[in-house]
Amino acid sequence: RALFYVVFAVTVTASVQLVGIFLVFGSLIIPALAARGRQGGSALAIGYAVGLAGYLAGLFASALWDVPTGAAIVCGLAAAGGGWYVLRPRSVG
Repeated sequence: RALFYVVFAVTVTASVQLVGIFLVFGSLIIPALAARGRQGGSALAIGYAVGLAGYLAGLFASALWDVPTGAAIVCGLAAAGGGWYVLRPRSVG
């Protein structure tokens, strides 16, 4: 367990230096928020889907409108996470 925390800390620190704090933490937090309240495989699938949709939307927006890629990806992640929040299936009861 301690090895995981050490590797995670080194990875996050190196990633922040390479791509920036907003992209790193947006990539960690937004898909996890979208998947909260779910268990097992469905949470994993939702997190991957929101992350993939956000990255693709951000990359497409960056290429189309010539805006900074990192910021566009974070906005795409926020839009995908917000879209999932609005369109998610709700339990009746």
